[in-house]
Amino acid sequence: MKKIFLLGLFLSTAFVYAQQTGTSSSPWNIKELYKTPAMHETDCCAVVGMRSFFYEGIVFKTKPTKVFAYFKAPEGTPPEGGWPAVVCVHGGGGTAFPEWVQAWVDRGYAAIAMDLEGHLPIGGFPNREWHEQAGPPRITTFGDIEIADREQWFYHAVADVIRANSLLRSFPEINPRKIGVHGISWGGVITAAVMGLDNRFAFAVPVYGCGFLYESTVSNFERYFKVMTPDQLNAYKTKWDPSLYIPSATVPSLWYIGSNDGSFSLNIWQRSVSLVKPAPMLSIPVTSEHGHIWNQPEIFAFADMMVKNGKKLMQIGNTFIEKNRVTAKIASEATLKKAVLCYTTDSGAWQNRNWVQLPATLNKGKVSAALPADAKAYYFNITDTDNLRFSSAVTIMEK
Repeated sequence: MKKIFLLGLFLSTAFVYAQQTGTSSSPWNIKELYKTPAMHETDCCAVVGMRSFFYEGIVFKTKPTKVFAYFKAPEGTPPEGGWPAVVCVHGGGGTAFPEWVQAWVDRGYAAIAMDLEGHLPIGGFPNREWHEQAGPPRITTFGDIEIADREQWFYHAVADVIRANSLLRSFPEINPRKIGVHGISWGGVITAAVMGLDNRFAFAVPVYGCGFLYESTVSNFERYFKVMTPDQLNAYKTKWDPSLYIPSATVPSLWYIGSNDGSFSLNIWQRSVSLVKPAPMLSIPVTSEHGHIWNQPEIFAFADMMVKNGKKLMQIGNTFIEKNRVTAKIASEATLKKAVLCYTTDSGAWQNRNWVQLPATLNKGKVSAALPADAKAYYFNITDTDNLRFSSAVTIMEK
């Protein structure tokens, strides 16, 4: 037994060391990315009340890169230990959004938002202005899979987010133990990978984006993976898909997606969620809404719970069948207002399925509802008296 224990300890230590130095299957040198990057103030794209600067990214084709960013902290004296902070990771076609930074500042956080596609926040997508020291562009969905790892967009995007965390941690007004990451769409994909690579974050919120992209039923992913050669697909699966890194995450997380999201299908999202330990919080409104939307109250409430001693949010257990009813246990200090069972009897593409919302019963720390015999998938949505809505995991009954 002692030999088995020592072998397990050795393998565990070796994995952590390999992950930190970039010598495992991870292409990134995490130890290097944990170093504070140099920062260069700029008057470019100035926004009143915010700092605009470039921070140094990683090398691209033998040349150093720079990443444009906005930063702002709340006014006044920082709390003991410094302000909590958030790294804002935009989606496809996005940029460094000062409005996103301000949304977090208004809630008592410092925030940084950077451009991960080599642009300045001038003009609109797809005509934003390029800058000379940018890293590689994003080419469709891993359309650069054939070139060297260190020249691919996803490699740089992940690295630039980790470096943003390293930069924030160097600011004296920031509490380095209270920095979270909030990513939307492609930014959610990046966040899902980063949360398994950078264990310094205090919380993570991937919105829409997830792993297992090569199994998506949504055309904007499916069509690109279908035309990959076997070698290209294997390269993606073994280097870039977030499902490789999610199991290593230790950061508390909230995952948010609409039931009919048009970019990320619910099946691969749930499969990604199931890899997360400890169990994450979920929020799944019945909607197809998708975009650079950062005002969901559940996100700010979750962040407050993690780093500002905010109210404890409900914890929803796994669903189970009990007397022909689907049931889940709930732990909550908040007063719960209503619950619904969301279910679909449809098959086919997830983004096209109709979801029915059936009133559910809240009683003695449990939620339950009669489950229709022809349901193909289901989950609970539960709302408290502050109108915060959280969800159980999605149970998929079809193969």
